[in-house]
Amino acid sequence: MHPLPPLCCVVTGCVEAFYLLHPEKYHYLNQSGCIRDETISDKETFHEVKTAMEVMKFKSEDVREVFRLLAGILHLGNIDFMTAGGAQISTKTALGRTADLLGLDSEQLTEALTHRSMILRGEEISTPLSIQQAIDSRDSVAMALYSQCFTWVIRKINSRVKGKNDFKSIGILDIFGFENFEVNRFEQFSINYANEKLQEYFNKHIFSLEQLEYSREGLVWEDINWTDNGECLDLIEKKLGLLALINEESYFPKATDSTLLEKLHNQHANNSFYVKPRVAVHNFGIKHYAGEVLYDVRGTLEKNRDTFRDDLLNLLRESRLDFIYDLFEHVSSRNNQDTLKCGSKHRKPTVSLQFKDSLHSLMAKLSTSNPFFVRCIKPNIHKGNDPKHTSRLCNGYLAKKESDGVLHQMTWPPQSPEPNRDGLG
Repeated sequence: MHPLPPLCCVVTGCVEAFYLLHPEKYHYLNQSGCIRDETISDKETFHEVKTAMEVMKFKSEDVREVFRLLAGILHLGNIDFMTAGGAQISTKTALGRTADLLGLDSEQLTEALTHRSMILRGEEISTPLSIQQAIDSRDSVAMALYSQCFTWVIRKINSRVKGKNDFKSIGILDIFGFENFEVNRFEQFSINYANEKLQEYFNKHIFSLEQLEYSREGLVWEDINWTDNGECLDLIEKKLGLLALINEESYFPKATDSTLLEKLHNQHANNSFYVKPRVAVHNFGIKHYAGEVLYDVRGTLEKNRDTFRDDLLNLLRESRLDFIYDLFEHVSSRNNQDTLKCGSKHRKPTVSLQFKDSLHSLMAKLSTSNPFFVRCIKPNIHKGNDPKHTSRLCNGYLAKKESDGVLHQMTWPPQSPEPNRDGLG
């Protein structure tokens, strides 16, 4: 469910109540430069989402609250900052609209976005933020709102379709493809790590377990030599792997992206799945199952540090709106979460550690399931119906099948430098 662009085409009454503007006016919508797709009607998409929620028995007031929250996120993204003894909000209109839609006090919202508050020896300390830190605070609030709302919607849907205690269900996992843009950063690293885990799961079931089943049934077949991506995963997630080093550096206040890159090179330069570029000064690479991807290390440490602070959480709990208050009522304070210990210090989990835990939880659930796979083929890089680029399609595609054509090993190349996704689908 990604209703932010279609939301701008909502009926007139809501447009006025939510201060909605054209999509290109929103920072969170105009970054790609692609505002509209002529093959898609945003108005029709919006009404399809609204109808789907009605079918799932969402109350009309809940639907309106969801859209109100989404509108608040859009205006939140339009809050800009300037330097004046620390970050100061320069867009008062966006601030006022955000505060109104989210049920917040505008002065408290301003303070939370431009200052960091913490309790030190029983006394509250407020520290001015830089512009970049203020932007990170703004974006972390937006992500928290969207994440909690998304979770609420999913739980609502599941409660509608769930039956008795012995209810059996069919789950659908829509998998990102391996990403390889012109510039790949922390987000692409995380997505590709998830894909590497899911590729391992796919390989295990399609090749390893299926061949064991063939052997048990006494079938005559040709053994399939398939590529095991276990070593690539070891590089990422094992002790002293890429994730461990990224997290270690994230806890050091004086660490920089450059010191991180130096540690990565020193530790893994001799690993056959690690790439140390000869020229690029800000990059490291991984030879993924789907192909080699270079990552720009700049911004990694800041993104990996959890910027959704306790004072931001407390701000949202102060919302006058019951809907937003309920979303965050039971969200644990970062200080109360399970923490990592280093000597006598307690550390709150980084973004990548939370992502890793979530991914491992998903894999545990998948391991108890009976999986069926749908593999999607992208015939060319132009999204067209004329497959002229068959060499690209066949590059990295290894097909070796049993005589009746049941088993195929498919290794798709990473995507072209455009925002499309290949690979698992």
